[in-house]
Order: sequence, then structure tokens, then C-alpha cells
Amino acid sequence: MASLELQNITKTFGKKIALDEVSFKCKEGEMFCLLGSSGAGKSTCINVISGVVQPDAGKVMLGGKDYSDAFPQDRNIATAFENYALYPHMTVRENLLFPLNSPIRKKQSSRAEKEARVCEVAEMLGILELLERHPQELSGGQKQRVALGRTLVRRPNMFLLDEPISHLDAKLRHRMRSELKRIQREFGVTTLYSTPDQLEALSMADTIAVIREGVIQQIGTPDEVYYKPRNIFVAQFLGDPPMNLLPVDYQGDFAVVDCQSPYKLPIPQKDQNFLNEKIGSCQIVIGVRPRDIRFVSLDDPKALTKGTIKIVETLGQTTIVNVQVVSEEIKVKTHTDTVPKVGTQIGMAYDLDNLYYFDRETSLSI
Repeated sequence: MASLELQNITKTFGKKIALDEVSFKCKEGEMFCLLGSSGAGKSTCINVISGVVQPDAGKVMLGGKDYSDAFPQDRNIATAFENYALYPHMTVRENLLFPLNSPIRKKQSSRAEKEARVCEVAEMLGILELLERHPQELSGGQKQRVALGRTLVRRPNMFLLDEPISHLDAKLRHRMRSELKRIQREFGVTTLYSTPDQLEALSMADTIAVIREGVIQQIGTPDEVYYKPRNIFVAQFLGDPPMNLLPVDYQGDFAVVDCQSPYKLPIPQKDQNFLNEKIGSCQIVIGVRPRDIRFVSLDDPKALTKGTIKIVETLGQTTIVNVQVVSEEIKVKTHTDTVPKVGTQIGMAYDLDNLYYFDRETSLSI
């Protein structure tokens, strides 16, 4: 096992800045998730750590030692790439055996031990019956599992997993999240896991780093990045569906929502205290998570505003409802049994104890 630290890593491709002074620490034995959308810089970051790509500036520290100029084979890191990177002329068995037969590991275990390890990993991933097939005979999900297996078959100091389960079906993806977490806990191998899926990051990670256009937005535990987002981007990225954002004019004990039909939003006293201390009266953005809005009758005194039900997305026990409030669209996450019909006018009450506040100019949390 080894700890990982990136120190001010910068990497450009032509005029495109892929990584902009990226710094973070991954403690020994932890599951560290790099969370960001496509093009955010996740794969470039993993390629720099593995040694496939050299950074323009900065250092890659493994176990407290500088490996910035070390060759990939000297880093003892196992990487699973998003694009599989399987050898087409080899069978699945041979692809899984390949890392164990490399020159630096060839004599570390017997053939029987290698075969046993391959079968163990193949069974865990549900590809035992595919061992004699070639990559071109596999589906995308099967190729993904083989690529993941080729990483797990080793006993490295660190795993680098670049969106390793993104091509699996939903049921298998759910199972593999649990399996990967179990494997990581069981072997205690330091793991950096990149994903665009916030549910994967929240459910698997010890620490999450949210990255956007090559810049780290926030680093923290899953609870910290979800409940204490540093800026609007993080607040909307974490949560399904995303947080509702209400531009408001803050006026002390209430805020006026800035829309075609303005309405007042009462501000709890505890929030007034810190808002008055930090900003006074000004224009800010208030965030409300869809789960913190509930439907009430139009004449209910708790109804802060009203809207028309436009779209209903039923997800089993819960339902996502799109409500048209004049020119704005608000998302509400509610129990399926309480969903009004499409076209119904309905009142909405907010959980005022769970509001989020952001500076409208900087997008930073207040």
C-alpha cells in the first residue's frame, strides 16, 4: 500500500488546459473518488499518476517519494482504463494472466497460483464462462469486467480505476459497487476511482474530490461535499435531481424570490444571524433540494408559492415532479403515493431549516 499526493499538477494539450494546478492527498488504504463530468480532467489525472502522461509542472508523490519522472512499470500501480485496453489476440484468460506474467512479476508465483487467482477474480466478476473467448466476442459490459479483472488480479500498491463500471447494466453496476468497496476494504489497497456518477462517489468513497474543467472545486468526505457544498457547481452536481436555485433579494427576515411573480421566502432566525453578519442586505442565490419541498393545498398558510404540475417521473417508491412556477421550473422529490396529476395547480412548502445560501456574483457558498 502507498499514499498518494499530487502537488500543483498542470497539464496542457495545445491551448487546452486539462489540469490546472491540481493538488490533493489520498491517504494510505482509502477509497478516493475523483468526481466530474466528461472532459473535466479525470482521465488525464489518472494518466499522470500512472506515468502514461508526463505533467508540464508539479509532482506525483507515492509513499512520500517523488515518482514524477518514474516509468509506469516502476510505480507498482494497477490501472483499469475506461476504453478497456484489452489485447485482441489474447483470450480472456490470457488477458487476465498478462499482468502476472510481466518480467517483474513472472517469478513471484507458480503457474497454479496464477491460474487460481485468475479463476477467483473471474468468478467474482461473473466472467468465468468467458475465459476462452477473445475480446471481439464480448459485449461492452463483458469487456469492462475483463479490464477490471486484469487490474484486480494483481496485488499492487495502488489501484487506479478510470470509470471502471460505466458500461455495465444497472443491476450489475449496483452489485459491482458493493464488490469493489468490499475488495478495497478487504485488501486495504489505496484506490483512486474516477467517475461522473455522483451516486457512485457518495456510496463508495472515503474522500471525494469534485473536479471541473481541470480545477478542483472541493475535497471532503461524502457528507461534507453533499451537505456543505463550497459553491453552486458542487451543490448542483451532488444530488439527484439537482438542487433548485432561487435568485433572491435578501431583506433580513425574508427574501424576495426574483421571478416574474415574486414571492417572499421567510428566513429562519439562525440563518438571519450569520447572513446579516456576513453580507447584510443584498442579492444572493438560495438553494433548495427537491426532497425539501412538499406539496400542500393552495390555501395552506405554509404554501409559499404555487405552480402547475408539468412532468411526473415515477421511480418506484419515489417520484420526481417538475412544477412550472411562472417562468421557473422547480423539481420536487416526493413519495409516489402523494403525487398530484399532471396539469394540477398545487401549493408548495419549503423546509426552511435546510436552505443553502450562495453569493450571486462569485457562486461561492456564504
